[in-house]
Amino acid sequence: MNGGQGRDRLNGGSGNDTLSGGASIDRFIFATNQEFDADDIGVDEITDFVVGQDQILLSQTTFTAINSIATEFATVTSNNAAATSEAVIVYNSNNGALFYNTNGSAGGFGDGAQFATLSNGALLEVDDFIIRG
Repeated sequence: MNGGQGRDRLNGGSGNDTLSGGASIDRFIFATNQEFDADDIGVDEITDFVVGQDQILLSQTTFTAINSIATEFATVTSNNAAATSEAVIVYNSNNGALFYNTNGSAGGFGDGAQFATLSNGALLEVDDFIIRG
């Protein structure tokens, strides 16, 4: 799915998708109108995320464990560290994998899983996320 020159809102929906926002400010939306299901949401590739400009919107209907992204986001450097992070949204800065981790520091991701990959090496920050009710 490709955006254009303007402010784009890209929602890959179900399955694995490639999302490219193009120029200007883009919003990459993760919402399925139901609770998170790894098989349904898939793993979307975001090819051109610009830190401090683009945003990732997470629906509380889908990501039910999120209350406040400010206290529930972490950056790690391995998938193993992501699986044991206390954060709900965890980003592996070494490979671009973005995870939903519903069980905190217990091993694995609980009912969560990887839901996106940022393939351009962007170094995500907490301000790059918006929670939508």
